[in-house]
Amino acid sequence: MATVATNKLWAYIESLSLSRNDRNWLAGKLLEQTYNADPYEISPSGDTFFADSRNVKAVEDDISKAHAPNAKFTRLESKEDIMSMINDL
Repeated sequence: MATVATNKLWAYIESLSLSRNDRNWLAGKLLEQTYNADPYEISPSGDTFFADSRNVKAVEDDISKAHAPNAKFTRLESKEDIMSMINDL
């Protein structure tokens, strides 16, 4: 990103009513390295979630954990089951 564009973006961010923690989080996201890939190589829909290889890696890790012999699952069959799961988080 060009210096002028970066300075304008930073000035805009500073003009927002954000807490210090929110500003730090946003600044970290802007400075974070990106891992772009062609989402159509992974997803037939071209979902942009898959354009970030970190997301793909997270999904692959979750699938591996689900296939582990000691994996635990919670069966959700009703609204109450879902609410109970959410409240336990």
